[in-house]
Amino acid sequence: GVFGLAVGALDASMNMIGVSLQRAYGRSIMLGFHAAYSLGGIAGASMAWAGAHWDLSLLVSYLPAVVVLLPAVLIGSRWYAEGKAAGDAVAPGRDQAASVPFRLLLPLCLVMAFAYIGDSTVSNWSAKYLQDVLGGSEQLATVPYNVYMVTTLLGRAVGDLGVRRFGAVAVVRGGSVLAAVGFGLVAVAPGAWWGMLGFTLLGLGLCVIVPQTFAAAGRMFPGASDVAVARLNVFNYVGFLVGSPLVGALGDAWSYRGAMLVPMVLVLATLLYARSFGAEPARYGGGHERARAADVG
Repeated sequence: GVFGLAVGALDASMNMIGVSLQRAYGRSIMLGFHAAYSLGGIAGASMAWAGAHWDLSLLVSYLPAVVVLLPAVLIGSRWYAEGKAAGDAVAPGRDQAASVPFRLLLPLCLVMAFAYIGDSTVSNWSAKYLQDVLGGSEQLATVPYNVYMVTTLLGRAVGDLGVRRFGAVAVVRGGSVLAAVGFGLVAVAPGAWWGMLGFTLLGLGLCVIVPQTFAAAGRMFPGASDVAVARLNVFNYVGFLVGSPLVGALGDAWSYRGAMLVPMVLVLATLLYARSFGAEPARYGGGHERARAADVG
């Protein structure tokens, strides 16, 4: 319970700082932050695999990470910075929370939840799906999530370049369509390798949506971006909690192939809210966004 509370606070505050720094830089860098997050996830999963493979005790598995990472984080925190730009401050006497109407934030909250329903579907059901539905071997069934994580890392590593060139709206729309194609391919895949291709497309498509949702929240509420990001961050956990039992219940009651169509439809719904991610011509670093708004986070 303590770990969960700490991770939730850390998750929200990291994205607050990332949004403020992107605003100060004046160009898209949020996807790069989330690429580092994905890299950490891959490293952690690899350490967990090693611990299970060699039957290491939890003390041996966890203690080195604590001994190395805790001092590194405490030392590195001396240089943490929040980017400030003109227009960041809320007017005197005005409550920040009141300046973030939930009605305006709701489209981004839904997009965040839909993206994490898709993500939790892959993380919780990809191995079972590949083995039980597509007939893959037990060894091959461990691969889809690894492929998904690697393609998520690669997509986020280059995604900022796409935002700068084509704008956030176009990148989110492209990611949504690509993720939907991935879910559709997984649902109709005739064999394990086609399923692997579907999970690959899912990683490349879903990876851009979450970072750009945080960025859009900061851009929408320039004077209260921390409040907006904190509220939006709740919905990644909503999506994760809903996604896994939803797919499992549909799979048991209907079919797992049919269950894959539900996150596909939800991801496609992101297209309805794409304009919430900013004006079409807004391309970070290209001289468009700063003239329109003080907050490009």
